Amino acid sequence: MKPLRLLVLAVGTQVGQNVLTVLASRRRDLELVATSSVANEPALFDYDVVYLAPPTATNGRAFEHRILEIMDHEHVDLVIPCRDDDVVLLALLRDARPYLAPRLLCGCSAAARVIVDKWLSAEFCAQRDLPFAPSIVSRNTEGAAAFSRSHGFPLIAKPRRGYASQEVYLIYNETQLERALAREDTIVQKFLGNPRTVADYLAGIEANGLPLYYSFQGLKHSIQALIAPDGSIAHVICTRNVSRHRRFKRVEPDPDPRSRRLGIACAQAFAAEGWRGPLNIQCQESADGVLFIHEFNGRFTGATVDRWLLGYDEVGAAVERFTGRRIASGREPATASLEVFESLVARGADPRDVERLTRDRVWRRLA
Repeated sequence: MKPLRLLVLAVGTQVGQNVLTVLASRRRDLELVATSSVANEPALFDYDVVYLAPPTATNGRAFEHRILEIMDHEHVDLVIPCRDDDVVLLALLRDARPYLAPRLLCGCSAAARVIVDKWLSAEFCAQRDLPFAPSIVSRNTEGAAAFSRSHGFPLIAKPRRGYASQEVYLIYNETQLERALAREDTIVQKFLGNPRTVADYLAGIEANGLPLYYSFQGLKHSIQALIAPDGSIAHVICTRNVSRHRRFKRVEPDPDPRSRRLGIACAQAFAAEGWRGPLNIQCQESADGVLFIHEFNGRFTGATVDRWLLGYDEVGAAVERFTGRRIASGREPATASLEVFESLVARGADPRDVERLTRDRVWRRLA
């Protein structure tokens, strides 16, 4: 049988590298085509065919033309976006050329805009009774005082369209809140976590100075859904993610039934809106025990490999649902987990943590 031809956009990103890792053992069934705006990205050399493409954010029209050219020349069966900008562009292309829909791993542009814009996400969720973190948008300085009184400090300020925790700030007084809301395209959200940790940190600065490394990221509930081309929910994967010490990341199945219910509700809402393909839902529990959504993604994520190591083949499932072809795996995810353990220890992770992960079956394949 003729190999499937997949076009992976922005292969140098962490998401692109995750997709490549998951597909590495299946090359007998696949031919992988890549785009990149950078010519010397190391990941390019692992693909069968590579095309340079203009940056999506600054030259969307030229990028769209390039994608159409590549799809036609390479007879691409499925295009996989790895960045938010690529998700939106593909969705616009899908709207303009509906006949391409089966070959694009995305839904309509209206849903894509809601997914990538946190304020639109907040409005979308409010209209559908989905628990999105209480939010206020930039330029709404009149409501700032009421918002801070209602939710207290600290608060989180971040770009409406952002990723990977870039340009995200903890704000802890009215002056900082006013400055945050004065910035263009900024959203301020309720802090989902224990406010005491921030107060203790600030007190520690006064006593000891500024730590070289520190993070307020706590336990994250990450939900990865897949909406099939017919609008049905193919799967909902729930994990709990914790990052510590800059290098050690713990990912485990999330048994909390609230997560699964929330994932199904979100997937159904976005399916009704016209979204197709991956839907990532990032959540965190507030100090009073409420599970809130704080952002969405319409693609695979930086934890795709982690979920694969747990036995969740989200990339393979998406390829099968959109192309009708199942791609076999050359190795079991559980085998790869041994390599992860060795790598963690070699890079300085506490062996006791690794042993506990093994004992708790965090990285083992699920039945």
